[in-house]
Amino acid sequence: MNQELYEKQLIEKLKKNRHVISFLKKNQLSESFVEMNSDYFASWLQTLKKCEGCQGLPYCAQKIRGRVKTLYMDGKFLEETYMPCRYMKKETRELKHSLNYRYSHLSNEEYRIDLNQIQLKDESEEYIHAYTSILESIEMKKGIYLYGQPGVGKSYLCIGCANYYAKKGNVVSFVKVPQLIQDCKEALSDFDYQATILSHLKFSEILFLDDIGSESISQWTRDSILFPALNYRMDHNLKTYFTSNYTMEELEKQYYIKGKDVNFVSSDRFMERIRSLSQAVPLLGKSRR
Repeated sequence: MNQELYEKQLIEKLKKNRHVISFLKKNQLSESFVEMNSDYFASWLQTLKKCEGCQGLPYCAQKIRGRVKTLYMDGKFLEETYMPCRYMKKETRELKHSLNYRYSHLSNEEYRIDLNQIQLKDESEEYIHAYTSILESIEMKKGIYLYGQPGVGKSYLCIGCANYYAKKGNVVSFVKVPQLIQDCKEALSDFDYQATILSHLKFSEILFLDDIGSESISQWTRDSILFPALNYRMDHNLKTYFTSNYTMEELEKQYYIKGKDVNFVSSDRFMERIRSLSQAVPLLGKSRR
């Protein structure tokens, strides 16, 4: 088939396409407009074809995830842009509250955890008590220090709580402490970065410190990163939540730096801030993982 014949057949096919017909009608254009812009229309339809039967964003076949090439008229000229698909629009609506996070280690899936949608049927008394304590804390000045073995659901409950605050318009930070400390160590000489991190920890309306005590603990991480933030938050009555694998008594021993601290004074001062900011709540049970 020669090129001229191919182009003629392509144009005839485009003129019969429902998307093209709708575009022409919407913009009050004649079929001759297709003949002059056949390449644009052909490329556009190829993009739309990729969306046929799509099951959601994880399966997106477009070059730009969740965005589809769209044609529009700018005066007399045909232009193209990329617009969000229905799945992207849905995700944007669902994750709108994530914009209220000042600093966050949460994934998109974690932003979807809804405190009010957590099912308590068949849950243990310990889990129900922890959930109820989280709910009650919303109206209290203090946060919660939720402790228990790994995998029992501590982080899940607190993520749901963090999302609740964010949806209410509060400025929230959710920090996974081991990741935070690792990031700070990798940027050891970047003092601007460390100052920025510290400001997030200090000034967020609501702060969640997840898995505290499981990080690589040193005198520097305790006294130069965590302590200044907790001290500021204590002095300014800023609500703070914690999750940990340790009771408060066990955590104090974790933060005792052997050979550098004298009689637990530094670790005791550190724990005094945590006790002032939060109420200890156990979450016992077997791992859910």
